[in-house]
Amino acid sequence: MKKKTAPKKAATRTTKQAAKPAVSEKQPGPVQDIQVRIAARAHELYEQRGCLDGYHLRDWLEAEREILGHPVEMDKSSERI
Repeated sequence: MKKKTAPKKAATRTTKQAAKPAVSEKQPGPVQDIQVRIAARAHELYEQRGCLDGYHLRDWLEAEREILGHPVEMDKSSERI
């Protein structure tokens, strides 16, 4: 008589493996990282101005200039939008 064997279980991940996010989920890419840094600096500039609305483009361009390290042309059209 043949011995009955239990059917094989499908491979499952352990709790530790399931809880670990993939590397791509953990860290943003270089472009996203720069945008996050620019946004954070622009927000700091906004707060330094006393949270006065209407200067978001100017703050973004100033933060971009600081983070990327190159001059950005500022014109009068971006002073208050």
